[in-house]
Amino acid sequence: MLGSASAAREERKDRKAGASRVEEARPQARCTMTTLDLRRVARHDALAPIDLREVSAIDLEAARTNWKERMVSEHASARVFGELVGGMMRAGLPAEETYRVADMVRQELDHAGLCAKVLVAIGVEPVAELPELTHVPGHEDAASPLEAVLRNVISVGCCSETVAVALVATERELAGPRSLRRVLDQILRDEIKHSRFGWRLVSRLAPSLSTRERTSLDEYLVDAFAHQVRFHAAFLDMPCAGEAGLAVGAPHGRSNWLVFMTTMNDIVIPGLERCGLAAREAWREVVSVDRAA
Repeated sequence: MLGSASAAREERKDRKAGASRVEEARPQARCTMTTLDLRRVARHDALAPIDLREVSAIDLEAARTNWKERMVSEHASARVFGELVGGMMRAGLPAEETYRVADMVRQELDHAGLCAKVLVAIGVEPVAELPELTHVPGHEDAASPLEAVLRNVISVGCCSETVAVALVATERELAGPRSLRRVLDQILRDEIKHSRFGWRLVSRLAPSLSTRERTSLDEYLVDAFAHQVRFHAAFLDMPCAGEAGLAVGAPHGRSNWLVFMTTMNDIVIPGLERCGLAAREAWREVVSVDRAA
């Protein structure tokens, strides 16, 4: 779902309930832990082992951590799309859109399986702790069914998935092994569909909002954008892998942060403005507070 799943670690330290899709997509620590074991999935049509001789020990560990956290993240994200279906049905949205979202559940599970195959190819068992998952916010007490759907769709499609497209596309350009590029190609194709889904719904439905709903949605954007900044700020604390490390999926923290900021400023904010939402004002509020801090 996101290009570098490692960013989830810092976001869990500062979680605002119901703010956005990524908070709900990422596993949240609770008392009960279960195990995500995708070894059987990884064996089916397995990838050939990847030559890692030129990758430093530090970068290799970073790549393995990134792919394992992405595997968990993609698996957990399937639940997000599953719960979106209920909100869309409550809002009476067209059945064809609901069908598309239901199919996105399978796509996210497939992504987790692809990550499992990569892990085996770089020498790690695709087994990880999967903390208990909280529910995607329904916003029933704060928004109409239509606005509630748009809140989550903006968070999922217009923000998280749009940023993911940029991050995964960048990672794909840096990938070395052909098998790894094919995995990223498949993930990228689906992320593009998820992003387009969000923009399609917002552009079609935002004009039908009442004044009260639009005002409420504009206010929600501050929380949604603040979450995006908190989540992706973890990139700034990540090391910057060398060329061989980047080729197998180790992150380059500062570059990832730049991709995030560029995507928000050049794509997400203008796109929401074209849909009639006060995105620029909300973004300025978030960025000004972040700089002051």
